Amino acid sequence: MQSKLTLLVPGLLQSPQSLQRVAAEDKPDFKLLNRFFSRARQAQAPVSGFYHTLFHLFGIEADEHGDHPVAALTYQVDAGRQTDSWCLRCDPVCIHADMDRAVLMGHGTLALTAEETEQLVMIINAHVVQDGWQVEAHARDRWYVKGLDRNKIRTTPPQSIVGQDIKNDLPKGQDGAYWCSIMNECQMLLHESPANQQRQSRGLLPVNSLWFWGGGQLPANAVCHYDKVFADAPLVEGLAILSDCGTGQLDAVGQAIQQHDRQHYLLVIDDLISPQISTDLFAWLDRVKELQSSLIEKCIHMLKNKQLNEINILTCDGHSFQLTPVLLRHWWKRQAAFSTLIEQAQDR
Repeated sequence: MQSKLTLLVPGLLQSPQSLQRVAAEDKPDFKLLNRFFSRARQAQAPVSGFYHTLFHLFGIEADEHGDHPVAALTYQVDAGRQTDSWCLRCDPVCIHADMDRAVLMGHGTLALTAEETEQLVMIINAHVVQDGWQVEAHARDRWYVKGLDRNKIRTTPPQSIVGQDIKNDLPKGQDGAYWCSIMNECQMLLHESPANQQRQSRGLLPVNSLWFWGGGQLPANAVCHYDKVFADAPLVEGLAILSDCGTGQLDAVGQAIQQHDRQHYLLVIDDLISPQISTDLFAWLDRVKELQSSLIEKCIHMLKNKQLNEINILTCDGHSFQLTPVLLRHWWKRQAAFSTLIEQAQDR
């Protein structure tokens, strides 16, 4: 039984802070990751960055404004149907403003209730109906705008700037000013909303703005070179649906490999992005250790037992790493280990 496995793991070789900040007795044992990377064959990847890499794997490029059609793809998952019009994400966020900065504090972690979502969307829609559009909230942390002609914008994925000043990442382009003004108006509208008052009384972050991003038309098609895609992300599920590729949860990949021969599986593991952006070194270390114990150990074991004949890791920093049973046995051919690659990335 031989299959291939490709792991897309953004942030794996980019620790948020220097590992020298960790006391010697607290430094984790990267034995298995060191073994993997020291014996893997390294190559240049055709693109870098999480979204560029993910969409490239499915044969989809960014539009002329530089955006990928994230909204249209996640819409078909959240709404249960495809949209034939231009679609834009308008996610609920918390923006904290002080004297000279406005920092994106919350995205995807606000844990809105259904009642809160309904109240906030109602307030926004009563205001923007005059402009001919409405917010659709098919998920509590993923909201949508569809069908407008104000689509000449370039946006920034919120995951890439959580905890940072948003000044340089607001919508740009011909229609950018319009969406920036809507963001400002929403901040004033939502400031005194009952839902936010109640959230703050419970010590929760308020929803005081919208973040517009990921606009575009649903692509006509996508190309998937994998037999099945495993991930816990609506965007990946949307890409798999568009390319008519099977999907599964990450914890089911081991069983799939054991049951099927000569398959090529893609795993998308994106939980290192958040601690990397928030510069939380110890959260990043915890997730790397979990990745090593829950997946890398199993992968190496399956290579040794020839259940897998190839593992590829794409780190979204312009590099790819391939390990085979033959390379695994080449203990005398030492490439840069995991710890060394992290140090090299920090020096660049």
